[in-house]
Amino acid sequence: MIMKNLGILIYVSLIAAMLTSCSDGGKYYVYDDAVYYSYWTFSFGTVHQKLPDVDPASFQTVEDWLGHDARHVYFKEQIVKGADPATVKADKYPLFHDTKDYYYKDAPLHVSSVSAFKVIKHDFEDNVWAKDDKYAFFDSIRIDNVDLPSFKVENFHLAKDKNRVYRFGHVLADADPATYEESMSSGYATDKNHVWFFGELMDSVDRATFKEDGDDMAHDKWGKIVAGKRVNESEKDME
Repeated sequence: MIMKNLGILIYVSLIAAMLTSCSDGGKYYVYDDAVYYSYWTFSFGTVHQKLPDVDPASFQTVEDWLGHDARHVYFKEQIVKGADPATVKADKYPLFHDTKDYYYKDAPLHVSSVSAFKVIKHDFEDNVWAKDDKYAFFDSIRIDNVDLPSFKVENFHLAKDKNRVYRFGHVLADADPATYEESMSSGYATDKNHVWFFGELMDSVDRATFKEDGDDMAHDKWGKIVAGKRVNESEKDME
């Protein structure tokens, strides 16, 4: 059956994401009047990346994944544009801040207030939900026009407020937050009027008779649905 072990696949994907983020064993070192970021990969073993436009004499390591010289802040080997090397401080990977802003990896978040910034949920190293006194954030995405008093994070990729549903930081159009429910094992999601499969609206489904049958299978009054696609009842189950 297509996507029969979807729950296992999701788990494996998350573990893979962890292994390719902070846990690459990276570190900075100075060699031959240059600074390098060295890290390990499954495909190529240890890789050495030369930092661009760096001053070795003033370079300092803040964390294994964060450093600065007199002019630039570096996330791993990337220059973080606009970050202040004089005031940069590391938070939990991959977040850091200076006196002006917070940063996710090499991306500025353009927060409303540094002092009001607060992490709500931080899973699998890379997945971060946060908020300040005006905005909500998912990873490097700033979410505007959010209702902060009712904003609630459901899991590593899903949040709601009283008006909208947010999936991976993006508004899920037409979703009703009061009735929206999502299955982590199958990829199907429903509200009172709609059905989605991994965030894609399924226009041809009859919501009133839609029912999940296990794994990636479902049905409505018009027939069988497999992996978000309608199939004829006479078709053999897809292997």
